[in-house]
Amino acid sequence: MIRYSLPYPPSVNNLFVNAGKRRVTSEPYQRWQGAAQGAILEQGRKRIHGPVSLSVALVRPDKRRRDLSNTLKAVEDVLVSMAVIDDDSLIQRISVQWVASGEPCVVIIQEAVEAMAA
Repeated sequence: MIRYSLPYPPSVNNLFVNAGKRRVTSEPYQRWQGAAQGAILEQGRKRIHGPVSLSVALVRPDKRRRDLSNTLKAVEDVLVSMAVIDDDSLIQRISVQWVASGEPCVVIIQEAVEAMAA
């Protein structure tokens, strides 16, 4: 099991911007990636190979309505970019929830356990 505390992730709606005919990463997303990568290095980068399960706990940063699932793409991508997991296509199960207090974003990565009840 690997546990990381990360900054609160940006919404998938704000990860990319149009630049002419191309889509590029937004400046806020680039800043978040740098902060998240630094947090992973600070906490000790570890790896899990093969299929994994993710558990993500988020503290709402403010009172605005937010779509919980929109936070996952940034988290998945930073785990791949830091080689914590091999590829986000290997994520077999994801649990994500709001929590009342604590660190902005806590991610737990585990080897995927097969044959769990659906």
